[in-house]
Amino acid sequence: MRNKRGSLVLKTAPTVEPITTAEAKAHMRITTSDDDTYIGTLITAARRHIENITNRALINQTWNYYLPCFPYDESYIEIPIGNLSSVTSIKYTNSLNVETTWSASTYIVDTFSTPGMIVPAYNQVWPTFVEKPVNAVNIEFVAGYGAAATAIPETIKQAMLLHVEHWFDMREMVSELNLKEVPETVTALLSPDRIHDFT
Repeated sequence: MRNKRGSLVLKTAPTVEPITTAEAKAHMRITTSDDDTYIGTLITAARRHIENITNRALINQTWNYYLPCFPYDESYIEIPIGNLSSVTSIKYTNSLNVETTWSASTYIVDTFSTPGMIVPAYNQVWPTFVEKPVNAVNIEFVAGYGAAATAIPETIKQAMLLHVEHWFDMREMVSELNLKEVPETVTALLSPDRIHDFT
C-alpha cells in the first residue's frame, strides 16, 4: 500500500476479527454451518475494506512505514493509519546499506492525535544521514483500537455485519462493481470514524 509520502507494508495481521462467524450468522439468521468458511472469508474481507475506507486499523496490527528520508522541512511525521497505539522502532539506512536505530529517547510519539504523529523531542532534530534512493527510513508501529474485538466501536461492528450480509446476498452476482459497492447504511455508520487526511 502506498500513500502520499511512502509505502505501508503489513508485518503482523490481527489475530482475531471484530465480529465472529456466529455473530454474522445470527445477524443474517443463518442456522446451518454449510457456509461458515465462506462467511469467515467475508468477515476478513469486510474488515479490510472498512479499514481502507476509514484509514483506521481495527484490531491491533503491526505495520512498517517506509519513507525516502526524514521530513527535514517539517516538524512531524504523520502515521497514515488511524489509532496509532505505539511505535516499535525507527530505523534508517544510508547509501552504504548501514542500518541505524534512532533512539526512542530522542523522539515523542503522539498517540492522541488523529492521525498519530512522531516529533523530535525537545532540543532534538531529525537524524542526518546520507540516504539511499528509496525506503531509507523504516518506522515500525502498532495501530488499532485494541487486541480484542470488545475494543471496536459498535457502529463499526454493525457496519461490518451489514457489509458481510451485502456480499453474502450478492455472491451469485459477483463482479468488480458490486465488490467495491458499499451500502449507504454502511457509509453512514462509518462516516464519524473516517480519517480524511490520507484519502
